[in-house]
Amino acid sequence: MMSSPESIKAKVRKFLSQYTRIDKVDLEGPFITVYVENPKELLDRPDIITNAAKSLKKKIVVLASKPLKDESSTIEFIRKTIPEKAEIEDIKFIQETREVYIIAKRTGYVVGKGGANILEILKETGWRPVVIRAPTIKSTFLETFYNVMISEAVERKRVMKRLSSRIFRSPMRISRGLYVTFLGAAREVGRSSILVTTDESSILLDCGISVGGEDPFPRFDLSSFDIDELDAVVVTHAHLDHSGALPLLFKYGYRGPVYLTRPTRDLIMLLLYDYINLSQRSGLTPFFSWRDVVNLMNHTVTLEYAETVDISPDVKLTLYNAGHILGSGLAHLNVESARHNILYTGDMRFRDTKLLDKAVRKFPRVETLIMECTYCGENDVLPSFREAEEALFSIIRETASKGGKVLIPALAVGRAQEIMLSLVDGFSSNELPDIPVYLDGMIYDSTAIHSAYPDYLSSYVRDSVFKRDRDPFTDPHFNFIGSSDERPDVTRGGPAVIIAPSGMLTGGPSVDYLRMLAPGPENAIVLVSYQAEGTLGRKLRDGVRELRMQNEEGEPVKVEVRAEVRVIEGFSAHADKVQLLTYLGTIEPRPHRVFLVHGEEEKIRSFSPLAAKTVPGIRTISPQIGETFRLA
Repeated sequence: MMSSPESIKAKVRKFLSQYTRIDKVDLEGPFITVYVENPKELLDRPDIITNAAKSLKKKIVVLASKPLKDESSTIEFIRKTIPEKAEIEDIKFIQETREVYIIAKRTGYVVGKGGANILEILKETGWRPVVIRAPTIKSTFLETFYNVMISEAVERKRVMKRLSSRIFRSPMRISRGLYVTFLGAAREVGRSSILVTTDESSILLDCGISVGGEDPFPRFDLSSFDIDELDAVVVTHAHLDHSGALPLLFKYGYRGPVYLTRPTRDLIMLLLYDYINLSQRSGLTPFFSWRDVVNLMNHTVTLEYAETVDISPDVKLTLYNAGHILGSGLAHLNVESARHNILYTGDMRFRDTKLLDKAVRKFPRVETLIMECTYCGENDVLPSFREAEEALFSIIRETASKGGKVLIPALAVGRAQEIMLSLVDGFSSNELPDIPVYLDGMIYDSTAIHSAYPDYLSSYVRDSVFKRDRDPFTDPHFNFIGSSDERPDVTRGGPAVIIAPSGMLTGGPSVDYLRMLAPGPENAIVLVSYQAEGTLGRKLRDGVRELRMQNEEGEPVKVEVRAEVRVIEGFSAHADKVQLLTYLGTIEPRPHRVFLVHGEEEKIRSFSPLAAKTVPGIRTISPQIGETFRLA
């Protein structure tokens, strides 16, 4: 069980003061920061820090009490230490936090082998390097976001110090109860939000909205949810059905940590920024402000995959690759008070693709599994990735030969980039004609974020970027559309592929393109995303060929769909029925029970007996919204 904050500081000071003079020990978020006059004395002996961290089971960061060099001397040292191949774009200092932000195109050269370069910078200058990879695709949003993040560094440090007192507080209770309550995504797809409580702690897993649904928010009105008692929020990935309600928590007073990966943080900021802009352009008032988003950003704690941290006195968190979208994570909770381990998949995929490696399946312990079931239905068996590619290439060739255009409505995060990588291969193998690909809406900034985090992408992309020095997202066939004024010219031109959000045709540029291209029999509309009930995409999928839409002036019009409509499901970022059963049958160790969530009720009902048959003795549960279960 966890010690008090003061006892933790005392233990660290006692252990490390044998080797150097300790000026101060601070707790910042879930980490321990040790300030010393000469960091070299500790950093030259990494075994000391390793042993202290193992003893306390906490991450320890060593910093200089004050900079050893001024800014100009530090810049000179950085440029001398880091090779020119790193292509440093900017160096920024934050005096109050003693941080130096190094923004470079090739961060591997900045970090150095085994982190040698950044350690050398810290040892010799006393400044703590924060390395940011500059995207190969220039993005105004990313530049603005990084500037905001750097300008908020002092506030963020203050927040982290405050959060630590709650994370490392002494346990007040000795009972071993462990409960899980489903606030959303139970027998439905959308508004994912699961409350995990012990008699000591309260943890929220995901905090999403139901995009376009009648009940958009999780059931925060239930008596089991108390925002003032909430210790932490864990976000598995950036899609709004898992993250969209986060600003609402901060609007109504939540001031605790939000745990996620760095790419997830950046993508959430982009999606929320876009949500505000779209709402305002539509004449609607968003349910949160940009200040709420900045407040959220200042409370984020970013984790690497397989990094374990305390998030409350009796709960430890580890994130593992989920294979769903960039930065997506399986959330593993080790509840020490109950001696129980929960694995929550969020959204996952259990097969390798060009964009991402498949979800991790081996863990230290798992008693309870909470598993997504988007595609768990009787007929939800997806074609292979290669079959999906061949089907897409065939449609593009056929449509191009008629002089038409292929519209692919796609999620801006994940699906668009998966399609882009397939097209790059199609062009290089001559399986596709040499035609332009137009990318519209938020896909530009989303792709820029993907280009900034190749370490989180598949071995296929990593090899291309690091070994061949080739970023596939900058292929010359790709043309980014800067404004809606350009869309009519795109639709009047020659054969082309157009990828635009939203994937369900619920809004965004894909709806404009649909209105302009649907009447043309030479064109094709390819649906590659999940199509929820009530969406325009679902109507097309179900065979509706006369649509009620709005023209550019917002007036209602009827649009006759003469374009060919095709559905290709093999690009899904979710596991299908076969993948889900394979994952359930091969996960190590085998869980005792599995909760089936994030799926339509009928599909989950048919899947539950298959899951039980796959793992004899396992208990399968299909929870309802608002239900609470005792796990231990």
